[in-house]
Amino acid sequence: MTKSLHKTFDILEYVVLQCGRSITPGEVAAYAKLNAATCTRIMGELVGRGYLDKVSRKAGYVPGPMVVSLGTRDNSFRRLAAAANEPVRALAERIRMTVNLAVMHRGERIMLCFHSARANWTPWKRFTFGDDHASAATGWLLLAAMDGEEAMRIIREKHLPITRRDLALVSRRGFVDFVSSEDSIRVMGHLIRVDGYPPAAIGFGIRKGDDPAEILKLSEETAQRIRSNLTREERTY
Repeated sequence: MTKSLHKTFDILEYVVLQCGRSITPGEVAAYAKLNAATCTRIMGELVGRGYLDKVSRKAGYVPGPMVVSLGTRDNSFRRLAAAANEPVRALAERIRMTVNLAVMHRGERIMLCFHSARANWTPWKRFTFGDDHASAATGWLLLAAMDGEEAMRIIREKHLPITRRDLALVSRRGFVDFVSSEDSIRVMGHLIRVDGYPPAAIGFGIRKGDDPAEILKLSEETAQRIRSNLTREERTY
């Protein structure tokens, strides 16, 4: 039962990640490592619940209305995304790079919103990120915002080159600015902590030749705009 449930989520996430491209059961079966009959059955059940929509037998499936409907109900994560959407877009346009806002869930980063000003940029091919915390601004920041023992447990499990002292420093500063060991890109970001909301963080890379001090200042201003949006929204409830 648990394996079947996991496969159902794998199938749903894979279809949604295609950004509207219709997907055949054969393609999904190869991805999910299932036989075509089982995959077709699961996708049929998802159609019945409104999570997928069948375009045609030949074209395959696309996300259904329930995928959108789930995001219409109020919760702290939706409010975080709404508060960050415009500030993240403005920063991305200003620095001409991709900026994202993420939270941590069970040791995995989940992006709540992102924006890219780069031409021909393709969105990430997954929803969660966990093995690259040490090379991502949001990874460092969100680990630093966690309970210390829980953060160190994740670091040990994932064999990350991060120490308790590193996290304490990031927590005090509330920002990071370093060169990623994964792709040698300079990355930055700020932590966003507001009472009543889970810790969140913005992160991005910067282009060679840009002024790091100026962009770090823009990052802090963006984080402050998000905090202000959240506190202003809280006063309306």
